[in-house]
Amino acid sequence: MRESVAIGNLPAMTTDADRIAELETRLAHQEQAADELSAVVAEQANLVELLREQVRRLSGQMGELAEVVNDKTPNDPPPPHY
Repeated sequence: MRESVAIGNLPAMTTDADRIAELETRLAHQEQAADELSAVVAEQANLVELLREQVRRLSGQMGELAEVVNDKTPNDPPPPHY
């Protein structure tokens, strides 16, 4: 029988089969975490694109409003509440 050996932060195990089983378990958890993170990144990329489109649209609207405001001449009569 082999001597117990710790690998990295893996606990000391007595057999190669135990170490392989532990590594396979950790790999499965890592793959699941990577898949979950990938889904989150994809969702955030979609949200960023939607927000970019909103900013483009709002920026255009602000530009149009600025043109309307700037087109008024100082000789325009004041509003009725003055």
